[in-house]
Amino acid sequence: MAPPNQPTARYRVICYELVDGRQNLIMDSTDHGFVAATGRITGALMDGDLAHAGPHGLQAHLALMIANDKQLLRDHTRGH
Repeated sequence: MAPPNQPTARYRVICYELVDGRQNLIMDSTDHGFVAATGRITGALMDGDLAHAGPHGLQAHLALMIANDKQLLRDHTRGH
């Protein structure tokens, strides 16, 4: 919690899908915390960038929400 008279931090995350030189907006969200990652698999190696901010408890809950995402779990169990 922020000290009195100090504004609470908020974060805006904007994500675009880039295809053939065109940008398609995927997400534009502002809230009190975020967890974001990008990645690439080349051969057997994964390379990625991770950024996160906000209260630790909120970050942990967001990470669990991502880890338990039904679409991601379904795709992962099919070997993608």
